[in-house]
Amino acid sequence: MQIDDAFLDEFEADIVRLSRRTYAEVGVPMYLVPEDLTNQTAHHQPNAQGQTLHDTFTAVCAALAARNGALSSQDIAHVLEVLADRHFLDQPFSAVAR
Repeated sequence: MQIDDAFLDEFEADIVRLSRRTYAEVGVPMYLVPEDLTNQTAHHQPNAQGQTLHDTFTAVCAALAARNGALSSQDIAHVLEVLADRHFLDQPFSAVAR
């Protein structure tokens, strides 16, 4: 997936917009990803939706790093927050929570 400047500008605007919320009142949409630290479970292939999310996450992180330098853990959390906000419902989660 190729990320152009317009997409990245909108994505960064969403990071700023979502960061202004009062999280204690609104909540934070997020993905919970279990991790098997025992390494005893067979690896499962992602479904099409999971693969699309992976590809988008990877492309956005690469584009942000190219634009702004190395990403911090907080930057990555913001990327996940925007992706979750955009993808949980037919409309952004933040629009429903207003």
